[in-house]
Amino acid sequence: MKSFNKHIIIISTIFSFFFIFSCSSDSSSIMQKPPALLVGDTIAFCAPSGFLDSVRMSLAETRLEEKGFYIVREDSIYRRWGYLAGTDAQRASELMSYFKDKSVRAIFPGTGGYGSTRILSMLDYDIIKSNPKIFIGFSDITALHIAFNQLANLITFHTPNPMYGLGSKKGLDPISELYFWSLLMNSNDYTYEIPFDLYGDSLKVQTMVPGIASGKLVGGNLSLICSTMGSVYEAETRGSILFIEDVGEAPYRIDRYLSELKLAGKLDLVNGIIIGRFSRRETEAPDRSTDFKMHQVFQQYFSIMKVPVIFNFPSGHGSKNVSLPLGCIVEINTDYETFKVLEPPIKN
Repeated sequence: MKSFNKHIIIISTIFSFFFIFSCSSDSSSIMQKPPALLVGDTIAFCAPSGFLDSVRMSLAETRLEEKGFYIVREDSIYRRWGYLAGTDAQRASELMSYFKDKSVRAIFPGTGGYGSTRILSMLDYDIIKSNPKIFIGFSDITALHIAFNQLANLITFHTPNPMYGLGSKKGLDPISELYFWSLLMNSNDYTYEIPFDLYGDSLKVQTMVPGIASGKLVGGNLSLICSTMGSVYEAETRGSILFIEDVGEAPYRIDRYLSELKLAGKLDLVNGIIIGRFSRRETEAPDRSTDFKMHQVFQQYFSIMKVPVIFNFPSGHGSKNVSLPLGCIVEINTDYETFKVLEPPIKN
């Protein structure tokens, strides 16, 4: 009997070794780095979510052309179908056409809004994986970031959209602009570091749980992260640095989203948490005085964690929207008070 058990243990150990080896050597998990953006490259404007403002988009186009880029867009880009920028088929087809187009170097969705989750099942992730390109955006674009990161192994970029930043009257905030172009164009001697006391930012990044941690950066808009839960497009957070931000959400709604992530086990195996900016709109009714404040909700979920947690990070729906490479290995260091990207997210 002892001999039998011994053989079982040996067989189990050998099986485990080969299973771990096969997983670690799986080339399909290697992240695709898109080529760096160069002056003279072609950038495609598209509308995979909400409908676009022609005035803002034209201003963004002019500013990009002044920097030396060539802009392409479909004649129908300002189409409107309800609150969407066209039917699901139109929006999916437009997006895929630019991944297939060899002349296009980068894809800039005009805005977020709503609608990206409706086209996730209509995209060809093998084509996207075979044609790595710079893909930017935030807010509703989060659903596409997660899908591209996980199903196409493509590093993407959480950045301002053309309509809000490049297409704003004053253009991109200087800090946001600096990090935007640094992330997309600088592939030599790569360093990308954001200090907690970022110059020009009145809200310093705060430490909730101290520590040093690294991992693949995942996430984006909190409500969009939750919108794909239970599907093949849900975010994989194991071993990650999870980044969250949102706008126009009362504390009780943020509480609900965080509870959903907690119940699904999405907070159990993260390596660290980055809480971005959670802003409110002026048109929203104020919270009741007896309600929890936003920072209290965050403390209830994150202060007891055993991994580094920082908040007030300058990324989100405000004018300070520092760009982040989703799918890249990054580091939080509360001793040095820095966020650092540990590998180039783009290639020459």
